[in-house]
Amino acid sequence: MSGLRRVFVVAVLAVAAGIMSGCSGASMRASSLLEQGRYAEAATAYAQVSAENPSDWRAGVRHGYALYRLGDYTAARAVLAPLMDDWRPAEYARFWSGIAAIAARDGDAARAAWGGWSTDRLEVLRAVRPRVALLRSDELALGPQAADMYAREAAQANALEEMKRSRDMFRRGMDKGDVPDPAQPPSPVEYLP
Repeated sequence: MSGLRRVFVVAVLAVAAGIMSGCSGASMRASSLLEQGRYAEAATAYAQVSAENPSDWRAGVRHGYALYRLGDYTAARAVLAPLMDDWRPAEYARFWSGIAAIAARDGDAARAAWGGWSTDRLEVLRAVRPRVALLRSDELALGPQAADMYAREAAQANALEEMKRSRDMFRRGMDKGDVPDPAQPPSPVEYLP
């Protein structure tokens, strides 16, 4: 009987590993497409990943981001809007939904997205907070070029935050021997999970 249980457990683990490797493989392929700038293919791939695994919130956010980069701002906001209610992707979903609304020149939708936006990234908060204040007073520039500029500012702030984090890890790692290379400043990575 115990031999039969072992075979059953091994079979269950093999099936689970197969399912997990398939999901992560599809997600990795979608991420590769996104990094290559093939946004239409990445959006399709992320939509499939989200359909197969609805709990993969990163795929949902990246799906919305790929649609934003395609210029399909309405579809991007439609994908990102449901993610705003989940605490895990809310920060990213609200940020990119607001950016997509700015690109679409929809100030009300941008205010709705950025009104509840929050982050614990101090540099990003420092960069975006003035934009939120301007958005609330209707003085924020709207349109695709403005949205790209705001996203770039947030990306630079994100890179600065990562550089500071690397420097702190370097200082802590000196004693442990686990030392990252802070001499290489990170490039401004788009504000993605």
